Amino acid sequence: MEHKKRTFVEVLRKFFAPVFVFPKESCKAVVPVVIGSFISIYLVYLLKEITNTLQYGSIQDIWWILWIFITLIIVYLLLLSITRNWTHAVLWPTYRKYMYRKYIHDFIYLDNNETEKLGTGKLVAMVDKGMHSWVDLLNRFFIEILSSIVLVIFSFVLIAIISWIYLSIVLTAFIGIFFLTYILQKRAKVYRKERVEINIALTRRFVKVLMSKFEVLQHDKTKEEGDDIANNLNKNIRLNEKVGNLGVFIDLSLRILIEGSKLFVIFLLWYGLFGNVIDFGEFVSLISIIYILDQILTKSVGVYVEYTKIYVDVEKLWDLFDTTPTIQGYETWKEFLYREGNIQLEHITYSYTKGKPVFKNFDLEISGGKITALVGNSWSGKSTLVKLISGYIQVDTGKIIVDEQHLKKVSLKSYYQHIGYLTQEPSVFDGTVLENLTYGMSLLPSSSVLTKEGAQELPLNPPQLRGKARNEQGELLHQILKLAKCEFIYDLPNGLDTEIWERGVRLSGWQRQRLAIAKIMLKDPKIIILDEPTSALDSFSEEQITKAMQNLFKGRTVIVIAHRLQTVKHADDIILLENGQVKERGTHKELVKLKGQYAKMLELQSGF
Repeated sequence: MEHKKRTFVEVLRKFFAPVFVFPKESCKAVVPVVIGSFISIYLVYLLKEITNTLQYGSIQDIWWILWIFITLIIVYLLLLSITRNWTHAVLWPTYRKYMYRKYIHDFIYLDNNETEKLGTGKLVAMVDKGMHSWVDLLNRFFIEILSSIVLVIFSFVLIAIISWIYLSIVLTAFIGIFFLTYILQKRAKVYRKERVEINIALTRRFVKVLMSKFEVLQHDKTKEEGDDIANNLNKNIRLNEKVGNLGVFIDLSLRILIEGSKLFVIFLLWYGLFGNVIDFGEFVSLISIIYILDQILTKSVGVYVEYTKIYVDVEKLWDLFDTTPTIQGYETWKEFLYREGNIQLEHITYSYTKGKPVFKNFDLEISGGKITALVGNSWSGKSTLVKLISGYIQVDTGKIIVDEQHLKKVSLKSYYQHIGYLTQEPSVFDGTVLENLTYGMSLLPSSSVLTKEGAQELPLNPPQLRGKARNEQGELLHQILKLAKCEFIYDLPNGLDTEIWERGVRLSGWQRQRLAIAKIMLKDPKIIILDEPTSALDSFSEEQITKAMQNLFKGRTVIVIAHRLQTVKHADDIILLENGQVKERGTHKELVKLKGQYAKMLELQSGF
């Protein structure tokens, strides 16, 4: 992933984008900050007036100023009480709403060629950590940074009212300290970027272990995974030591500079007081402001250091979405028109890793309306081929033509409407059976019409359910469940309302497969792609799934990847791939008669 250089203006515009999307909530957060800062500085100004009044004024003048002083304190406390929920409690979920809307949308449209290379763990780490850090920084801006900025501005105004000379001295010291902080933090930022990469690798590894728990147990990889995480943590420790040592040097340097500047300014004020440049009240005010600025400066330096740590995560998030290409022409190109489902691959080349092509100058024709099976050893290119045909990933060079339409020149959105894709691990999510089945429907059937007794015999291959009345949808859904051999759903604890949990863990492998087949039937696609649909099933379940799929195959273009040749022996065309090339091709009988690689595979599969 590339790093994109941004100007200061671009960074500001991007960073504060959520603020302008929700101006009402953002303005509400600004109000207490500005008023509170103004009151704080005005109290210092009143301190000057009280001092001068004690020296030159009357008792009545003092009481009047004291009443103003007390009134402002009460107003400030009331302000804090009224606006206590105007910042963190509101801004945090508000800005996350903007980020989720934006980045979930943008993520869906990222080029799958690139996201496949990054991997799930790395994507989770970058997106989640980046959004969390961004919201955290925005909250800190309103709660800590903005109040400091406003206090500094009001402080400078008050100093300017008293003396422009002292303003120039304080302003020079202030700018000098921040400039030095920026220079010193540039080196620390390099270390922090390295640390972010390590943390992303750690998260990626951790997600891998969580998602492959049984695999780790099965192959006794616990120690290996633990050692890898420990090695990354050791790298993290060494980088933390470098950052820590540099941090101590920065803190000492800045503290010396801040304290030295403060003493110098106090000396100048003392000199001005005795030289009659300023009076005693102004001296008290300026000393108070210097100590306020000292606190702000110390706090701001700490916030800036923390900001540079967290901002690295935000940059990673921006870089991911700014440098990763999006799916081209998803909605804008001309609409795909399905005719017969004929597919042609002309001189295609595709690589996951540069210099190691899965396919190179590859040609293939697949007839529409028939069942075509892809077989072969692992890493022969079967899954990659169907991903290319489905439009999930794009070829590096060459053409994929479906019904005489070049896929790179049609709207993928319209093409996907005709595609039904069943992977080795069927796509199910944490929710009810009904929610999983009807995820792609514009109208959900009512639970009252989804009883087992309510099923009616309807025509085979029902159309899509969009636009149907709820009762019609319920009847169609029941019929489809029958066709997909999904009657087991009615025996679940709550039927269609049963929660199946994350990745469908409450369902067995064959149940998830049947559920996935039912989802494809609901969609009613013209081109069906099945990637080893029975690989994890026993013989009985495989037979049931095969029967269910026969109802789905009629009159459609079907491409099946199969490890078990029992699944595809009735296919119209069987293609054996090896190292990204067509090794053998024909019907089951033709390939058996050929006595080549396909025949050898048959011999190795007992019971066939």
